[in-house]
Amino acid sequence: MKTEIIGIQSPPARNSRPNYGRASNVRVNNGRANNDRATAKKKGADPAQLYSKAVEHYAMYFDRPEARLRFLNNTRTKQVERQAHLQHSLRRFRFIKNTRLYAWLLEARCYSAIIEELRAMAPSLPKNRRNLAQQIQAPFSARLFFLIHQSRHAFYGATVIVAGLMLFGLYSLVSWSASRISDLVARNKRAPIFVVPAGTTPSDPATTIPTKYLPYKPETIWKVGTEGEYEKWSNGCRISTKYETDNHPRGYYTIPRDSDTAGNQFSDKIVGIVYHTPESGMLSFTPDNNEAIQKKSRLLLEYVRDHKSYNYMIDRYGEIYRIVRDEHAADHAGHSIWADAKNFYVSLNESFLGVCFESRFEGAESLDEILTPAQINSGRLLTDVLRTEYTIDDADCTTHGLVAVDNEKMLIARHHDWVRNFPFEAMGLSDKYKIQPPSMIDYGFTYNEDVLAKLGNKLWEGALAAEVEFNSRAEKARVSPDILRQKLRERYNSQCAKTRALRAGPGEANNPQLAEKPVGAGGPTESGNN
Repeated sequence: MKTEIIGIQSPPARNSRPNYGRASNVRVNNGRANNDRATAKKKGADPAQLYSKAVEHYAMYFDRPEARLRFLNNTRTKQVERQAHLQHSLRRFRFIKNTRLYAWLLEARCYSAIIEELRAMAPSLPKNRRNLAQQIQAPFSARLFFLIHQSRHAFYGATVIVAGLMLFGLYSLVSWSASRISDLVARNKRAPIFVVPAGTTPSDPATTIPTKYLPYKPETIWKVGTEGEYEKWSNGCRISTKYETDNHPRGYYTIPRDSDTAGNQFSDKIVGIVYHTPESGMLSFTPDNNEAIQKKSRLLLEYVRDHKSYNYMIDRYGEIYRIVRDEHAADHAGHSIWADAKNFYVSLNESFLGVCFESRFEGAESLDEILTPAQINSGRLLTDVLRTEYTIDDADCTTHGLVAVDNEKMLIARHHDWVRNFPFEAMGLSDKYKIQPPSMIDYGFTYNEDVLAKLGNKLWEGALAAEVEFNSRAEKARVSPDILRQKLRERYNSQCAKTRALRAGPGEANNPQLAEKPVGAGGPTESGNN
């Protein structure tokens, strides 16, 4: 059989054996095969015929006839299949068959078949020739193709993994986008949110506070004395003790603003004031209703006393009543959060005084519909007395609607008395509607459609700013707002539980009902401000 066409050494004579014992002979023969293969290509020889000759050459390395025949059959079968597969793959691009690319592809696929079969049949070769596949001077493209073919299963697995990761990433992106779009759609469908500053109506920016008041001067305020059931103070404030009662002594832990703990420093100090309305039914404030108004006030005072709902109440005539004595906590704030420059405060019953104006916030559009001038005057006098007596900072005077939270749903404004229209200026205080609520920016509480509906789609300025600030903090922490909100909820519940344990009896330390007793009062026949 003549193989000089591709420069391969002719097989030895029938009665002699070729000398394959030295690797140098193999390298020389392979080098000659490569050089002659290139020469044959230049002459325009058929590539399939060239590689068939190469197969015949490498078959001669097998001593046993049956091994040689098996190598020939297997390799030629692979050669035919791969050539047919290549032609089928390029059937739409027939012009490629006349290019160098086609010869390159055919060469790579056919030589890789030779390498595969030599490796597979290596045990049939003499020991000194079993590394023949490594010494074949096959084109780089053939060895690359062979390597890819050998590692195809790993490649398939890696492809599946990468595809899976890409699909998961795509799913996550779509889910996130859908959530953002849904939120955007919901916000677009939401009725406009009106920002309502203190002391104004939604339609009229003019102030409804009837008069201006003098600056707060604590040095001019002191207790003058007691006359019967009244305390007299130097600023003209008179406090009735007729309905005064006890509850339980104050006790809580201060929580530093730069700490994530539940607080370790015990305190019973009064630090602030929370203003309320009881949301009881109101009669028109006219002379004709004078007797009925007084009767309703008495019933409300008795109800508030029995339920220990507030520390103070101011009736519609401006009369100030102490209910729960100052050193005891009234059950007025329930689940609630506030903060000043130094500390966070949770469950404000223990640390804040509760001051209630006999009025109804629900349905009112202006301050005139909620308070009488006498109540505003008395509220200012009482505020000055309490701030002086307990060194209460302006920052810690706020309203129930701004501090109350729903700890289960992580929502603000669980109670909505004084979420707008409170006369901070008339009380000698700064406008807390401009303050970002600590419940939102530091604890992650938020609002939803139900909250907005309850508030008539009117939010105070600080709440809108706090929502932006909280989302910005979550982005900086590289967590979703929901994950951060859950973490902060656990922090809040832990802090509440620690405060609650201070006054829990045996077996009551983990009773969540102790965190919020009924607050407010609606009179003997009406529900309170719970």
